Amino acid sequence: MPTAPKWLNDALEKIAPSFLRTVKVENSVYLNPYLKKVRLRGDFTTLNFDPGFTISLRVTPNDLRHYTVSYADQSKKAIEFVAYLHGNSVGADYIRDLQFDDQKIKLAVLGSDKQYDPTVKKQLIFGDETSLSLMLSFLPFLKRNDHQFIFYIELEEENKIIPEIIGLCNYKIFSKKEVFSNVESIQQLPLLSNQEWSDANIILTGNVNSIRNFRKALKVNDHKGKIYLKGYWLEGKKGL
Repeated sequence: MPTAPKWLNDALEKIAPSFLRTVKVENSVYLNPYLKKVRLRGDFTTLNFDPGFTISLRVTPNDLRHYTVSYADQSKKAIEFVAYLHGNSVGADYIRDLQFDDQKIKLAVLGSDKQYDPTVKKQLIFGDETSLSLMLSFLPFLKRNDHQFIFYIELEEENKIIPEIIGLCNYKIFSKKEVFSNVESIQQLPLLSNQEWSDANIILTGNVNSIRNFRKALKVNDHKGKIYLKGYWLEGKKGL
């Protein structure tokens, strides 16, 4: 529920206090003009930060925006996320305005969608700039449990250096509006015809149109593994 009447958001804060945390900004760093890493300090000791753990920030009286936790420190007193600052949306403006030591930021904990299956050897995660936090949240689990994994990331030209900066590995970068703009191009990817990957877990995130095309290509290729879908944005639609 990214947008709702102010009275409803106020009511939810009152009736669900166990889901809320009051935090402060411990650090706020631009990775480039379009991506910002934010570190929040608070009490998260009762939470289990499985891959894909999501939080919600109230960016205006009416608007909520969801972000994936990319990292939680061992004490569970600080978490991080990477936000894509796309245009002049209310979410992007809110993140731009966050400064070091901003106090009393209200955060709701939404939990994880359970996309990670530690029993499946091969894992592929697809997304774009909005998916970088998700990929970072998966990375330590994929390494620790000795998975074969790869990240497919479609990025704008100015953001292609970011995966290296944030410490991702085993990734392949694609230009926006090229391969994933149509099913036929996706079908030509070598991994889709590789039988060793035919039962891999596939997690599709980011642009809804790219996700639809990727899913169709997997279905045409008779993919046998699980396919998880989570669209973060769609052109012309305000905040998913």
